[in-house]
Amino acid sequence: MHSVVLVDGCRTPFLKAGTVQGITATEMGVATVKALMARYPHLSDHIDIVIGANVGNQLLPSDGSNIARIIAVQAGLPKNISARTMNMNCVSSMAAVEEAAMRIACGKADLVLVPAVEAMSDYTLLLARKQRARYERMVAASNMKKWWKKVPAVLAAQAGIWAHGHKPFLSANFGDAPLWELETGLTDPLCGMGMSETAEAIAQKWRITRAEQDFFALDSHRRASAAQKAGRFAEEIIPFRGLTEDNGIRHGQEMTALEKLRPVKKCSSVTPGNSSQLTDGAVALLIASEEFARARGLPVLATLSPEAMLSVGCEPKYMGIGPVPAVREILKKTGLAIKDIELFELNEAFASQSLYCIRELELPADRVNINGGAIALGHPIAATGARLILTAALQLALKNGKFALVTACVGGGQGFAIVLRRS
Repeated sequence: MHSVVLVDGCRTPFLKAGTVQGITATEMGVATVKALMARYPHLSDHIDIVIGANVGNQLLPSDGSNIARIIAVQAGLPKNISARTMNMNCVSSMAAVEEAAMRIACGKADLVLVPAVEAMSDYTLLLARKQRARYERMVAASNMKKWWKKVPAVLAAQAGIWAHGHKPFLSANFGDAPLWELETGLTDPLCGMGMSETAEAIAQKWRITRAEQDFFALDSHRRASAAQKAGRFAEEIIPFRGLTEDNGIRHGQEMTALEKLRPVKKCSSVTPGNSSQLTDGAVALLIASEEFARARGLPVLATLSPEAMLSVGCEPKYMGIGPVPAVREILKKTGLAIKDIELFELNEAFASQSLYCIRELELPADRVNINGGAIALGHPIAATGARLILTAALQLALKNGKFALVTACVGGGQGFAIVLRRS
């Protein structure tokens, strides 16, 4: 088995969805790959495979299916390098890193590029089967050569819409309510609950109050604000469209402002303020065998052993608790204890689930998300896991530490955990 290392990585600023117009997932992904490969121009021909990550942008014409391939080609990588795209919801890029590490460990690859991206601003409106059928009838009617022949067909289609109690097609309601990709994507088909509802289920079951959640969110913004002002994100962020900083951090965030926010659902304690932000962002990582890296004088940020990566399942209704069994299993597998880990990067999907995981695992607060988390920085779904890995590796080097642990919950009821080691 070959030793696997993280050579380097970079990311765009994480941008609150809707704040920068016209962004596409491909554009962001290409920017990170170009920036990363510009540091190592001699490595392009040595990449064995590109294993990317994306969840919601592969239906869009500007991006398309298997976005990893599109990013690789548009970034100027040799066209003979194959590419594939992973989708495991919030940990898609962690799954991509795991596959890359396993390939390298077994000798099937020496160098793997992992581009991970999500442009949540581009999540679109979808038409279900019934809606498409009615819309197609309208289009067919409007394409008839003689305008007076259009009237009966259009009126018939409209009558069908009105019969279902909906507005005419000009309002974009084609017989049934349209489907928002964001809403459907953040709803778990296994338990029928939205992600915020699963967060509320945790808050109710384990008695986590609104005040506790708001204070956790406040702390996330304060830590991220301090980190940004101190330049601790500078090493991982590349300029993108003239921007060099994450723009979701609320500097000077006050508890009173968080307390005023309305809950996502009636009688809920989960609010937009104590939940992760909808975000556009991209990350690119270079992963290699240690022999390959050493032979070419490449940097080594951390060791990524396949044996120190795993995912587990949990009850979908409480999907946010996934990190707990994942972390327990990975510690057992590696023979480590909580006290051995200098840094924890826990994805802050929601304050309620983060608080549960921290308490249940008895994690020391001063070692968890020391630069803030997704509540302040944002959560571009498929890119988040790669961001956690990159941040953990860079901060571990700054602290001259040995072990960091990255973990996240997954919609559908799963948890993922990875241990990073520095020699």
